[in-house]
Amino acid sequence: MSQRPKILAVDDEPTNLVIIEELLGDEYDVTTLSDGRETLETARRLKPALVLLDIMMPVVNGYDLCRMLRAERTLKHVKVVLVSANAKIEERVRGYEAGADDYIVKPFSPDEFRAKVHVFLRLKTVEEVDEFQSRLLTLLGHELRTPLSEIFAPAEMLSVQEPVSDVDRRNLAGIILMGATRLLRFIDSATFLASIRSGQVSMECVATDCVPLIHQAVTSAHDRLAARGCRVEIEGPPSLVGCVHPGHLFTIFDSLLDNAIRFSRPEDCIRIRVGADPMRPFVSFIDRGPGIDPDHVATLFDGLDVPDIKHHSSGHGLSLVVAHSLIAAMGGDLSVESRLGHGSEFRVTLPLVQQIVGALR
Repeated sequence: MSQRPKILAVDDEPTNLVIIEELLGDEYDVTTLSDGRETLETARRLKPALVLLDIMMPVVNGYDLCRMLRAERTLKHVKVVLVSANAKIEERVRGYEAGADDYIVKPFSPDEFRAKVHVFLRLKTVEEVDEFQSRLLTLLGHELRTPLSEIFAPAEMLSVQEPVSDVDRRNLAGIILMGATRLLRFIDSATFLASIRSGQVSMECVATDCVPLIHQAVTSAHDRLAARGCRVEIEGPPSLVGCVHPGHLFTIFDSLLDNAIRFSRPEDCIRIRVGADPMRPFVSFIDRGPGIDPDHVATLFDGLDVPDIKHHSSGHGLSLVVAHSLIAAMGGDLSVESRLGHGSEFRVTLPLVQQIVGALR
């Protein structure tokens, strides 16, 4: 199951918010605010596809809110539409200068209003797909160099006429195999991510006890844990039910555990915490690694986020983007809290069974 597009409507007049909910609520996930001061923080949390802003509001007006949203790096793709009873040309120009995508004058035609919302949501999707493809091609061009070098150099050594000992031949073959495996994993991940983004991956969710999937992921990572010299502790209740796709959730758990292993030190303990909060069930993967740069945290799951592609090395976090896309498509969430030098906590918030049942009615 995929999430419905999220819309944030901000207006200090309750009647206007009711009208917007009635017009859009059947097709979209609409959140309303009557206080403009809460807009930016709410938008950061919800990551809406579209924000509808009334202009004339106390304390913070729609123009200023629009500028704040445009200055927020994590909301670069959000569409912002100003809604106002003021039809003056100079006010519309002022709105566009503030960064608005459109300006709708009240009272508006319900059919035209719904049509404009649909157009802007579709435009947002097209822009995101275009940027995703561009970033993917850039990253492919960079990321493929190292594994290809690992393949070509040993292959060239094996192709020369000079005799190669059996030991050297096995070592060179091992390097080639490692490079080819790395290349295949990256291509598989990139292809899978593209399929998720295009809606081609099945998201049939069922009520599932997630704890056995945690143990399955730990068992699968046995050799990686042993090689790194790490251990895992699982904390919390023996059962946690969420409405998920079991195979995709295992992929998420496996990716997050692998990430924790890669950034842990020998003899570190990786904690997996199961939270049975009835309103926000979650599974957290907590490591004691070096932590993540605060400037990178905000956009870690946005897409193929590489702060400096020219100095980028492997470990760009593509598996984390896949994990975030999968859980989002199931109606859940993946978030991270990290401090440099103190490790990171990646939290998978599971969709509730009753929420999914209600949404399907």
